[in-house]
Amino acid sequence: MSFTFGLPATSTAAAAPTLGAPAAAPAASSASTGFSFGSTATSAPTLSFGGGLGATAAATPAATNAPAAAPVAPATAAIPAATTSQLTLGSFAAPKPADSAAQPAQLNFCQLEEFINKWTLELEEQEKLFTNQATQVNAWDKLLLGNGEKIIALNDAVDKVKAEQVAMEQELEFITAQHTELEECIIPLEEELSKIVQVDIERGQTYSMAETLDSQLKQMSEDLKEVIEHLNESNKYSDPSDPLVQIGKILNAHMNSLQWIESSTSGIANRLEDIGKMHDTLRKDNERSFRLTYYDN
Repeated sequence: MSFTFGLPATSTAAAAPTLGAPAAAPAASSASTGFSFGSTATSAPTLSFGGGLGATAAATPAATNAPAAAPVAPATAAIPAATTSQLTLGSFAAPKPADSAAQPAQLNFCQLEEFINKWTLELEEQEKLFTNQATQVNAWDKLLLGNGEKIIALNDAVDKVKAEQVAMEQELEFITAQHTELEECIIPLEEELSKIVQVDIERGQTYSMAETLDSQLKQMSEDLKEVIEHLNESNKYSDPSDPLVQIGKILNAHMNSLQWIESSTSGIANRLEDIGKMHDTLRKDNERSFRLTYYDN
């Protein structure tokens, strides 16, 4: 059984109540009955609500030369057990299986209004639910777009950091190569420095020996001077052929030799000191040039 609003009813097997339309005779056999507003029904008997609320039965001949119409049927018609009952309003359909027994087809305006109000409320609830879900979807979409932009920015930052890391690794490799070259240059300098240290030690020992020798020579010179003065005083009036006078002359010659040795030793010490100063100057110059060559570059 179906209730249709605004569409023609094509059921011809059972009775169909209509509102505001004339009643027609029963037609060919079918499986359902139609309930329509503003359209002509081809089934009979019908219940009409035109000018009054009375039930009129009009018997018309069937389309297949059937006998005369049956007596007036009540407003409710029996529905076959195998059919299904469906109430249709516009685009809303509520299918319901039909009972095995005959169900009365009665619908008044109050019930129709209740159905319409109920469907309207359900439609409003569905609309509110759809609006809320659409709002949530929009919020999630904005959140996803924002997170996508953040991910893009983060990816750009990561690419930039990777590029900087590659540049830094290249600089570190260059610094490592320079450090290796510097170590290779320092090795011979360290060897030379060890030799220079050995020379400095030997030079210090030579200085100490020269100072010791100088002090000894000075002491010997003082002793010889005293001896010579004493001999000169004792041999002032002696004979030149005296052996003591000859010994004095020999000692004077020795004294002169010792004085010459002392002067020569002093000259050697001065020269060694000058050589040490020159060596220190050359070493400082070499260190300065080394720093300018390797560290400033």
